[in-house]
Amino acid sequence: MALSAKEKLFHKIITHYAESPSGFTAQDCADFIKVNRSVISHYLNRLCDDGRLHKENTRPVRFFVRQSGADAPSQSRTVSKNQDAFQHFIGAQGSLAEAVALCRSAVDYPGDGLPILLSGESGVGKSHLALLIYQYAVERGVIAADKPFIELNCADYANNPELLSATLFGYTRGAFTGADREKRGAFDDADGGFLFLDEVHRLSAENQEKLFLFMDKGYFYRLGDNRTRHPVSLRFIFATTENIDTVLLNTFRRRIPVRVTLPNYISRPLTERIAHITHFMRQEALSLRRDIHLDNQLMHQLVTSPVRGNIGELKNQIKVMCASAWSNNHDAGVITLHGTHAGGETLVVSARARDVVPDASALLPKAMRDEVIFRDFCHSGNVLLLNRKMEQLLTTIGGMMAAESLYSGYVWQNTMHAINELENLTGISCGQEIRKAVWLCLSYALHTSQETATITELQSISDYVSGKARLLAEECVTLLAKHVVDQPFPLLLPLLSCAFHTLAGEDDHIQGIIVSHGRSTASSIAGIANQLTGGYYFKAFDMPNATSTREIIDLLIAHLSHLTQGAGLIILVDMGSLKAIYEEIKLHLHGELLVINNVTTAMALDIASKIQDKLPMEAIIESAKGAYEVETRYYAGMLPGNKIIISCISGEGISRKLKDIVQRYLAQDEIDIITMEYDDLKWKIAHADPALNGTRLIITTTDLEAGYIPLISVEQLIKEKTQILKRDYFSGLLMEGGLEPMIDEVVKLFTVEGVASRLNFLNPVVIIDEVDAVIKQYEAFYKIHFESYLRINLFMHIALMIERVMVNNGVRHREEAELTLDQQAFVAVHDTFFQALNRKYHITLPLTEVLMIYEIMEPWIAADATW
Repeated sequence: MALSAKEKLFHKIITHYAESPSGFTAQDCADFIKVNRSVISHYLNRLCDDGRLHKENTRPVRFFVRQSGADAPSQSRTVSKNQDAFQHFIGAQGSLAEAVALCRSAVDYPGDGLPILLSGESGVGKSHLALLIYQYAVERGVIAADKPFIELNCADYANNPELLSATLFGYTRGAFTGADREKRGAFDDADGGFLFLDEVHRLSAENQEKLFLFMDKGYFYRLGDNRTRHPVSLRFIFATTENIDTVLLNTFRRRIPVRVTLPNYISRPLTERIAHITHFMRQEALSLRRDIHLDNQLMHQLVTSPVRGNIGELKNQIKVMCASAWSNNHDAGVITLHGTHAGGETLVVSARARDVVPDASALLPKAMRDEVIFRDFCHSGNVLLLNRKMEQLLTTIGGMMAAESLYSGYVWQNTMHAINELENLTGISCGQEIRKAVWLCLSYALHTSQETATITELQSISDYVSGKARLLAEECVTLLAKHVVDQPFPLLLPLLSCAFHTLAGEDDHIQGIIVSHGRSTASSIAGIANQLTGGYYFKAFDMPNATSTREIIDLLIAHLSHLTQGAGLIILVDMGSLKAIYEEIKLHLHGELLVINNVTTAMALDIASKIQDKLPMEAIIESAKGAYEVETRYYAGMLPGNKIIISCISGEGISRKLKDIVQRYLAQDEIDIITMEYDDLKWKIAHADPALNGTRLIITTTDLEAGYIPLISVEQLIKEKTQILKRDYFSGLLMEGGLEPMIDEVVKLFTVEGVASRLNFLNPVVIIDEVDAVIKQYEAFYKIHFESYLRINLFMHIALMIERVMVNNGVRHREEAELTLDQQAFVAVHDTFFQALNRKYHITLPLTEVLMIYEIMEPWIAADATW
């Protein structure tokens, strides 16, 4: 596989700054790879994590190539990631990169480092990794080269915890029968170095307690002596095959901050499985002093078959195979290994040359090789099949990305932002599979590079796609460069063109372009027209304000090569010489041309609709004549007056409370605040009553359509941003800084506590619980969950209503009203929900009160009604 962008950046840094005493900044690397500065900073920080760079937190941050020896920036020796103990550890640059980074961090941590717990099935390489951690610590200089690596398997002492304790901590003379002298333990032997406890889950609870006490205190007691402290300095590595949450004490587990899980053999990427097999074959070739020839079928069998004992058992299997082959024919110059059914290409593992890992693609079914995947997709356009194969290629086969985090992370999120903007700009809705295809193709392009010949072949295969699909692919690539990484990915164009082909549909007989000055004027107009018509009818070009007509013409001429031969073209421009654009563009176009000046959103939408309806150019030209003239209407403003109206469906008492709150924050004494009955306000609005003249604002507890008069509901008042409230509703009405405290008081008024404080004789706690039960029945019936604002409104209204009806003061002025079908249905079921309340309080709700509850709920239940 080709170098990743991060590796390319590091090679450039080594070339330019390896010996630089002053280091370099992210800006200094801007020309090394074509990505934006934030991505460069991300790569630089990753290189610091890898141990290849270090940084100083100056302004700007300066980075330095790590050097070995006395010039290192810290007391420990600097070791390059490519040259440390993990350099030959299979998976260190792939699926185990995170695990290795954790191990490095644990070793590099100041003091005695951090304890490490390695977990995984038997044979996955825990002991091998533990030894590499020790070697890395020696390389870093955090422990002396003569300090030991002591390994102890706790399973050997599982049936004798006291013997294990003696082995770990040593014992004094007379500590037990046969203890005729004092003896040192593993802790003493490991002083200054590492103690590796394998199968740590076999430690007894008592020995686990002794361990974590040592980890806290730094000293231990020998078996048989609870008074003499023995201080030692050592680092711990633990290993287990079990679930650590069930086999280790919580107190012990909490003291092991670094936990590394190693996957089993069959879960490793294909490339790493091949590397393991090749490595073990190489060891056998060196041991037997013979080249090993194995056929492709055997290699495929070894990499695809689960191995019970994982890598350790795999090593044994290969050793036995080679031993058998050598025993059967030890005079032969080579050792030949065959699978169950011999055949296929022969792979050679030399006893002389260094390991050469076979190309993974040679072991794959032809259909799973990357170039075949792309070729087949460009022929078929099967996005679902592409996604399934690419997921395997990126995770299981190539090990470029972890399967569990394939669709997550910073780059994934930015890719989705790019696709969202593509949808807004083109009006094309990208489904989940298209989004995955864009992401998977981009991820592949980020991790590898393709040869020009392959890209040329894919471009040739994808020649059948529509021009609209190619334009969509180009838009997508441009937005990916904007949101993700600003570098060319030629592989994406043919792949995305095929992905968008079915989505885009056939080319239109007329194609549209909008050119406008400003950062996003053309994009905004084209986006609205495309979204409302549901198709990609206009391509947008946003031009800097200083762009001349000549530059616009050159841009348009360059774009003409992307258009379908012979199709008509409509160009909408905001300003510039229409004649100059028309005269020059027509020389480069084989189809019809229409250029219209002074573009507007309405104009673009009208023409997009006509293109969608497949109207001929003549009809569009005819309809455009005089259609886009400017219309003017003059309004003299509101009639004299200066008042605010407040109305509450639950009664005038709440309206007066709202009035008192607003009154305290008015900027002018001349503004009147009037409370009005809800039904009265509705009638006056419906009949355009002159009494409303001069109204500056209406505040209500439910939404109403008030025409030209600004109206805000309490819900809007509570939820809307203060900037919008100041601008659209309260401009010039409230004193400076008065809006926020006013809203706070309104919220307080409409909380459950506010409702409870206004009850006269009912127990607030009891009635609120009972009303809550009623509300939940409505929610269950309509299969919706009411928003908090509506619940507060219903709490207040129903609680006060019950008190009202109990004293025979219920509202009754609509008892004879003619009901709509929806109202009739609501009235028919409400008795069921109020049955408990009616029985307890001996009440019957008047029809008017029921209708008021309906009007409060109506905006929420109308669309979801199921009766």
